Amino acid sequence: TFPPTEASVVAVFYALICGKWIYRTLQWSALPGILARSAMLTASVLLVMATSAAFAWVLTVEGIPQYLSELIVSWDLSPTMFLIAVNILLLVFGIFMEPLPGVMILVPILAPIAFTLGIDPTHFAMVVIVNLTLGMITPPVGGLLFVTSVATRVSITDLTREMPLFLLAHFIVLCMLTFIPALSTWLPHTLGFQ
Repeated sequence: TFPPTEASVVAVFYALICGKWIYRTLQWSALPGILARSAMLTASVLLVMATSAAFAWVLTVEGIPQYLSELIVSWDLSPTMFLIAVNILLLVFGIFMEPLPGVMILVPILAPIAFTLGIDPTHFAMVVIVNLTLGMITPPVGGLLFVTSVATRVSITDLTREMPLFLLAHFIVLCMLTFIPALSTWLPHTLGFQ
């Protein structure tokens, strides 16, 4: 077994060996073009991630997540209303930042509040993850839209035109997860995880 980064390197060499000597479809002359396309795809993704990370840094330095969490606490919300407020907050943040910075910045602030309100940690984690991944496919930033656009050579405009039904389905799943905690807690609790 390999960690993810090393596994990707092994997969590249495996594909190279299979393409050249097993399937005999890869020509050495095509390798520079393949490497250039891979570099372009990687660079476009990293540019979006860098912009998102810079925005996350500005938000953190300005103390906006802490301010918003204090604002939510000051409203003295019920658990359901708290989850609705968290959904709105995470959807807005998820549009402009990657999930990892979003989790690192917002979860340490919001999770203790959720725990205090009696919200199951597994339930809260699922709500956070689905919210932030929804942001990854939501314009204007939508990091996954850029990756898909470069990989498939379909314009962002065409991709965005096809997004409403996917966003609606994702939003319905998010609402179900938010208001029916058993959807995210039943299986882990059945298997003995608390």
